[in-house]
Amino acid sequence: MEALWQKVRSRNVQVLIIDVKESQETTARWVQARKFSFPILLDSDGKVSASYAPPEVLPDLAREDICIASNLLIDPEGKIQFFSLLDTKSFDAKLIALTNRLEELFLRYKTK
Repeated sequence: MEALWQKVRSRNVQVLIIDVKESQETTARWVQARKFSFPILLDSDGKVSASYAPPEVLPDLAREDICIASNLLIDPEGKIQFFSLLDTKSFDAKLIALTNRLEELFLRYKTK
């Protein structure tokens, strides 16, 4: 994520991590260890994050019972333009699919 942020930060894109249902102390230790330079938000009760999850991808288990990592691209109008759940089957450590979709959105919104 840090590499993506460094690549797009001058193009009117904001990169955020939202840590869901973690304590502020746990989140702070995690962020410090990874040396992220972009904002890390805390959704302590998980309500905000759950509101962005498309209904067709909600897991069978309650979110508090499993760790879910996902990537979202939200356009300037607040519409989700990309969503991926990160799991062992479709893990994309280099964020290739997200980056490709972001480039398409740059063309659409003519952001350079």
